[in-house]
Amino acid sequence: MTTIITAQTNLIKNGGFEYEFVNWRGEENGALSTYDKKSGKNGALINQYTGAEWRAFDQVITIPRNTFAIECSAWMKTDGVEIQKEDYKAASVIIEFTTDAEKKISSELIGNAKGTTGWINYKKAIKVPADAKKIRIMLALAQTNGTVFFDDIKITTLSEEEFLKRNP
Repeated sequence: MTTIITAQTNLIKNGGFEYEFVNWRGEENGALSTYDKKSGKNGALINQYTGAEWRAFDQVITIPRNTFAIECSAWMKTDGVEIQKEDYKAASVIIEFTTDAEKKISSELIGNAKGTTGWINYKKAIKVPADAKKIRIMLALAQTNGTVFFDDIKITTLSEEEFLKRNP
């Protein structure tokens, strides 16, 4: 009798920033942190003191064939992130499902934070839209000022059964 075990492979490459910004876009928007990290030797940070612009790192990955759902997990910590009237103006982890040409189909907020927090693990299981071919994950300081740290970013695939267990 053979047992097949579905390995929970992280689809994100270099999710812990151990290889600096390899596989990430937007390194000009932040820096590596060797002091404030969740694990390993590095985390990533974005800080901004004036201007309240959109600053982010992102990575685009191809969705494996026959994927029913994904689970995204990200560690985030904030320091003095200004509280704005609009909820979306915060430190955020956002997933976008896209076509092969990277045209947005839908987006999901995995987590956002304001003020000063310790390390918090934001985790969400999401059903993959029918025509989605790629995922764009954005780690952002979205139109506000302050500092945000990110580490140990993961996206794993879920079967329909696993998804329904997490979202009854």
